Amino acid sequence: MPEPRAVKALPPLLWLLVLLAFVPPLRAAEQHRATRLGQRETRFAPPMHHEEDLRARFREPRLKPDFAEVLRQWGWEGDPEDLHRAGLSNAVTAVEIPVGATMPFMSSRQDGKPVCLRNVLWAGKEPIEAYAFTFTSKGRRYRCVIPRPCSNFFLEDLGPEPRHALALVCRAPAEALAGHPVEVCLTVRNEGNVPAAAFPVMLPIPAGATVGTITADGDAAGGALKWIVPSLAPGEVRELCATLAGTRPGRLAFAAQAVAAPAPAVAAACETVIRGVPAVLLEVIDLEDPVEVGREVNYEIRVTNQGTAPLTAVRLVATLDAAQEFVSVTGRTPGTAADSAVTLEPVPVLEPQETATWRLVAKAARELDARLLVELRSAEIERPVVEMESTQQY
Repeated sequence: MPEPRAVKALPPLLWLLVLLAFVPPLRAAEQHRATRLGQRETRFAPPMHHEEDLRARFREPRLKPDFAEVLRQWGWEGDPEDLHRAGLSNAVTAVEIPVGATMPFMSSRQDGKPVCLRNVLWAGKEPIEAYAFTFTSKGRRYRCVIPRPCSNFFLEDLGPEPRHALALVCRAPAEALAGHPVEVCLTVRNEGNVPAAAFPVMLPIPAGATVGTITADGDAAGGALKWIVPSLAPGEVRELCATLAGTRPGRLAFAAQAVAAPAPAVAAACETVIRGVPAVLLEVIDLEDPVEVGREVNYEIRVTNQGTAPLTAVRLVATLDAAQEFVSVTGRTPGTAADSAVTLEPVPVLEPQETATWRLVAKAARELDARLLVELRSAEIERPVVEMESTQQY
């Protein structure tokens, strides 16, 4: 008996080639080739001659589950009810399927049961006459094509359903000083999946505001700022800005709107609180100087609100010189005298740029370079404002 011979180990690369020899080759994607339509045993339903025949296919109760089964086999994620509703009511057009066209699938029958044939090539000698209609289901658009000779059908995915939508945001500083510029910006974004054609963006000018600059070719007319956005691609953002100034304390309320039909109109609002700055001018003037002893000295006291915020609880106290005697005081509010101090009743509110005036009369009692001292306080001014007027009494 001969001795067994030793088996040499094969190199790794040679082993790989041996294994590949036993792996079956990959098959190309299966394609169905159609050269004739309308055979009784494979057609989905009887031939169609008029548009009404198409409607009849979708009214037939026995065909409804067959439509659904073909779509299930195809792996369609839409709702068959959407297809049926469209088949009963949507506009139908006559089309042709050209020779050499490949359809994603086509319904057929095998042993009377509905089947889905994928990747169907029309290899006939002439184009196929068919009916077609479009519809939407679960956010996507489709075209249903039904060849007239066999009522077999297939769907073409036309992409997402057009969605027109805008978003608008208004942005402005929370606070600003009266008379200072306030930048308000509007950000508009196309949140749809189709381009937005040229559309206007409007921003009414708040009462009491003055317009400074406007960006992006906007203009101010008819009490509003207006921009025309030439177009906006899906996801594109455009920023539109302007500067305005509020002349008085209060609120600048901004309410913008954008309209790009057929998208719904969108609105956005923001506001800026305008803060005033308190400022006061105190003036004390003797209307005659020098004054002979024994005669009256007439003083005019004026308080002007030079700021941009109202002054409240404005209080004044005038102190006469020891060489003077109080006679009277008249003006915006009455006053009372106690020894050399003349106290004026407070002014509740002194609006910006408003002036309050008093006339204080004293008697020159003896010769002296006399001094009238006036002090002012208000709720907005913590430290007293002091003014002194000199009068030569002889």
